[in-house]
Amino acid sequence: MNESLCVVNNLGLRYHSGESVILQGLSLSLSKGEIIGIRGENGAGKSSLLKAIAGLLPYQEGEIRMPKEVRKGLSYLPQDLSLYDSLTALENLIFYGKIQGIPGRLLKTRGNWLLEELGLSQKSREKLSALSGGMKRRVHLASALMLRPSILLLDEPTVGCDEESYHRIRDLLLKMKQQGTGMLLISHGRGELEDLADRILTLEQGKLREKGISSD
Repeated sequence: MNESLCVVNNLGLRYHSGESVILQGLSLSLSKGEIIGIRGENGAGKSSLLKAIAGLLPYQEGEIRMPKEVRKGLSYLPQDLSLYDSLTALENLIFYGKIQGIPGRLLKTRGNWLLEELGLSQKSREKLSALSGGMKRRVHLASALMLRPSILLLDEPTVGCDEESYHRIRDLLLKMKQQGTGMLLISHGRGELEDLADRILTLEQGKLREKGISSD
C-alpha cells in the first residue's frame, strides 16, 4: 500500500460572509510519489484548495490530516511570481532557502543543483530582471524545491512558459516524483496534466470528481 502523505476529508470552505460556498464535502488522499492533477473553471476553488492545505486559508468544515514531519516538508508554489528582480537567480534561491530553515552550508549547493537541473547554471549570477519569463518560472519553481519537499502544491507552474522551460520544469517534477514527493498540480493545460498526473480530478460546484486522463 502506498504511504499516504495527506488526507482531506469532507472539506468545507466559505467566503467570510458565509453565504458563498467555495468547497463543500471535498475529499482526497495524496500518496508518496503521486501527482494528482486538478482542473476546473476559473473561480471553481482550485487555488483556495491548495491554500487551505498549505495552512494559508481557514476552512469551516472537515479536516486535513498529515504527519507532522510531512507538514514541515510542505512547499506551496503560487501562480504569481514571488521573486526579487534586484537579486540574481542564485541569490533568490538562497533567500528562500534561509526562510525555509536550510543550513547555510547547504544553500549554495542546493541552489546550484536546482539551477543546473533547470538549465540555468549559466544564468545563476544574472539579475532576475535580465531573465526571460520562462526562465523566471524555472527559478520560481526552484525556490519551492530548496526545501526538498515531501508535498509540493503547484498552482499553474508552467503558465506562460516557452517550450524549453516547460520541458525543464516537467522533467524536474518527474524526478521529484521518483524521489517520493507527492504533488497536487493545478493546470488549465490538458497536455501538462497528461504529461505529469497519475490521475486527474475536476473541481466542480465545490467537489472533486475523477476524470480519466484520456477523457475530455
